[in-house]
Amino acid sequence: MKKNIKKGLLLLLFIAIIYGLFRIIDIAYGSYAFVERQPYMVMQTDSSITIKWQSPEEEIGEVNYGLSNEAKNETVSDIKATDKHSITISNLGECTKYFYLVKSPSMKIDNEERSFTTLCQKAESQKLWLIGDSGKKGEKQTKVYQEMLKHIGDDLNNLNMWILLGDNAYTSGTQKEYNEGLFEPYKALAQKFVPWAIIGNHDARRWAFYNIFDFPTDAESGGVPSGYEEFYSIDNGNLHLVMLDSETVNRKSDGEMAIWLREDLKANTKPWVIVAFHTPPYTDGGHKSDNDYDSGGRLKEMRETFIPIFDEFGVDLVVSGHSHDYERSKLLVNHTGKSDTFDAKKHVLQESATCYTKPLKATKNSGTIYQVCGSSSKLDHAELKHPAMPFSFEIMGSLIIDITPTTLSSKFLTIEGKIADEFTIKKDSSACTEKKQ
Repeated sequence: MKKNIKKGLLLLLFIAIIYGLFRIIDIAYGSYAFVERQPYMVMQTDSSITIKWQSPEEEIGEVNYGLSNEAKNETVSDIKATDKHSITISNLGECTKYFYLVKSPSMKIDNEERSFTTLCQKAESQKLWLIGDSGKKGEKQTKVYQEMLKHIGDDLNNLNMWILLGDNAYTSGTQKEYNEGLFEPYKALAQKFVPWAIIGNHDARRWAFYNIFDFPTDAESGGVPSGYEEFYSIDNGNLHLVMLDSETVNRKSDGEMAIWLREDLKANTKPWVIVAFHTPPYTDGGHKSDNDYDSGGRLKEMRETFIPIFDEFGVDLVVSGHSHDYERSKLLVNHTGKSDTFDAKKHVLQESATCYTKPLKATKNSGTIYQVCGSSSKLDHAELKHPAMPFSFEIMGSLIIDITPTTLSSKFLTIEGKIADEFTIKKDSSACTEKKQ
């Protein structure tokens, strides 16, 4: 009997070892397997940009660029032959539009509509497109994208930034899935905009995310140096955009990310602050922020650690994904508990449904709006009854955010092309006008 038990345990151990070995191989393959990839941009600053692509053959590639589509007279080339190209164009003008084309002998590259604009110190207006959990290829993903294009008049020149809220490539964030879920369906966007992406839990199943993207660690794009690609900030026009990793780094109040965030927000001088991360602090959608164990406790940790920081520095808007639905709060302050501890008298600063006012200068406990937009390619059935998130819909869509020096307006644009929810925050001392929802 004992011999049989011993043999059984050894067999189970052998199976576990074999499974673990194949699992490691599968993860490594999905993370680093070579795939051909059309040119895309990373590391946008006010004076430089980096263009990356992957070619079938090792070769010397080059980028031609200039101030007009007809005069791309400047050239930057690879230093040596490679199939993983990364070319940085430096000494560019601030807030300047450039046109470019990419040459790589073994690839057919569509160079018809390629351009970029360096980051701006000031801007009269800015339009941002935000998508969450957008990496499932298919008709619904395409329809959400098409409705955004219709909304901006089918002219990408009317857009200024493209932000992805995580789970950018289903199911596991492999190199192949990033082509299928991001670079191919959003091809026209990738020719003109840096995909400022944050990591989601599905992206974190493989190691491809931080291999595909390069992010600023030394405040190249603005803010305070973080020393980490996982969290950083971007200054563009009137916006200070903070990108956090809610999935793979320490989420404690004494962790590197929280310490850096306090320093970064304290140093900010831009009128608007948006913080983006994947796992939301409040949700009653496909994930439940009341469940301490949901998503390995990340919802609870992001709420308890980071909301006090948002309150301390008067963050204007927090955007997340993860739950495949849409949810939105009013102007909130000091709510770090579960939904049964939510008290509108204590935690809601302004009862309006669509218009809010804040001081022009970031002020402690001036209120933050929280949005969940995780339905850009997937949809979950959900209760959507979190009291802190009264504006909630079980429908697919994306966010359009418009920013001026004194106003921030956000619209939830549905897959049907309708505005299901919208609000405005004003910092110009003018009175609010309520809109019908």
